[in-house]
Amino acid sequence: MVYAKLVVVLLIYSSMVLVIPLASAAAITETYTNATPANVDPNQTSPVNRSVTVPAVDFPNGVTVDNIIISIDFDKRDRNNGVCSNYNGGLVYNNEIYFELSKPSAGISSILIPFNTYSGNVHPAPTNNGFITVVLDDDATTTVGGGTPVAGTFAPVNPLSVFEGLDPSGTWTLTMADSAAQDPLCFFSYTLSIEASSQVDISVTKSDFTNAYTPGGTASYIIIIENNGPDDALNLLVNDTIPNGIVSASWNCVGSGSATCGTASGSGDIVNVSVDIPSGQSIQFTVDVTFSSNPADY
Repeated sequence: MVYAKLVVVLLIYSSMVLVIPLASAAAITETYTNATPANVDPNQTSPVNRSVTVPAVDFPNGVTVDNIIISIDFDKRDRNNGVCSNYNGGLVYNNEIYFELSKPSAGISSILIPFNTYSGNVHPAPTNNGFITVVLDDDATTTVGGGTPVAGTFAPVNPLSVFEGLDPSGTWTLTMADSAAQDPLCFFSYTLSIEASSQVDISVTKSDFTNAYTPGGTASYIIIIENNGPDDALNLLVNDTIPNGIVSASWNCVGSGSATCGTASGSGDIVNVSVDIPSGQSIQFTVDVTFSSNPADY
C-alpha cells in the first residue's frame, strides 16, 4: 500500500536493473460530526437519520477506507410522553436501543447496536443527569451490550470493516431507532472517524542496454515506474542520482495513458520529480548521459 508523498529512490548503477519495493506511508484520518439532537421514539419520529458529508477534497483521488471508528453521545431514560426533556425517573427499557451506520451510495450498512443488545432497565447514578459516549471500534476487546449502557470503547455487534475499501467521500448516515413508545432514545451527537489510504502495487525498473562504455562517449538508459493498482498512485516523488564518471546528463519524462509527470524534462540528477500514475499505467524517464574522457573519474 502506498499513499501520497512517497519518495522513489533508485539506487541503481548504469549496468544494473533492479525493482525496488516501496513501503507504505501513513494514512489520512479525518473526523466528521453531526450534533443535531434527536428525540427518537415511535410516538415521535422513529427511526431517525443523522448524516455527515465527506467532501471529495478531503482525501486524494484513489484512496479507500482502511478503518472506521464512530462515537455516539446518547441517553435512554424514562420520559413522559416520549419527550427527552420530560424526565420521569422510572424504568428505561434499554433493550429498545438501535444504531446502524450506512453509506447509501455504496449500498452498504452495518447494524452496530441491534435491538436487545442492552437489557438493563435502570441507569446508574453517574449517568442520571446526562448523556454517555459509546465509542465503537472493531479493535476493541469487549463487544458492546449487556445490561445498562455505559460509556467506553467497545466492538460493535456487527463490524465496521464492511466499509473498508470504499471511497470515503460522500454521505454517511447514522440511523437510530427506539422500538417502543414513551421512553425515548435521546441522541445528542456522533463523530465519524475515517482512516484512508491508497492501495497500489508499484514496480520500478531501470534498464541499460549498453554493455561497454567509452570515455568521452554517450549512452542512454530508461527508468519505468508502473502502477499495478488497484488504486491510483498520486504525488510520487522520483529521485535518481547520476553515477560517477558522467559529466553531463539530460532526461525527459513521459506517461502512458493519463499518467503525468510534474516536470517533463531536466538535466543532471532527477530530484523530487512528482508523478501521477493511474492504476494500470506507467511513467518512463529516458536519461541521456556523456562520460568523462578521464578514466580517473570512474
